[in-house]
Amino acid sequence: MLRILLVDDDPDILDIIRLELEDNSAIAVDTCRSAIEGLEKASHGDYDVIISDLHMPGMDGASLVKELRSRNNRSLIIIYSGHDLGAGIRKALDSGADHYLARGGDPEKEFTELRKIIQQYTTK
Repeated sequence: MLRILLVDDDPDILDIIRLELEDNSAIAVDTCRSAIEGLEKASHGDYDVIISDLHMPGMDGASLVKELRSRNNRSLIIIYSGHDLGAGIRKALDSGADHYLARGGDPEKEFTELRKIIQQYTTK
């Protein structure tokens, strides 16, 4: 079973993404509403994929990624955010994220792309 951790301060976004990804019975999704909580869960869980927003109160997504990588976390990390596309992409990738997916366009296209990224990683 593929284990995914979603990190976003918006509970509605967490629910939408979780429902989209859990339509496949081979995927288990855990959620958390802050980067601090995400760091804690990632430290104690064995996640294949971590999907995080970039801008959150307190610790942001880039800081979360940087801290995870400093702890040798090798999960696929995707920043899925609609903020600061130019600077945000650079900040996310420079922190150690594997992918940046822009949010705010056509949700179906975004979820298709998200699944594609996850599938490419899991079939390596």
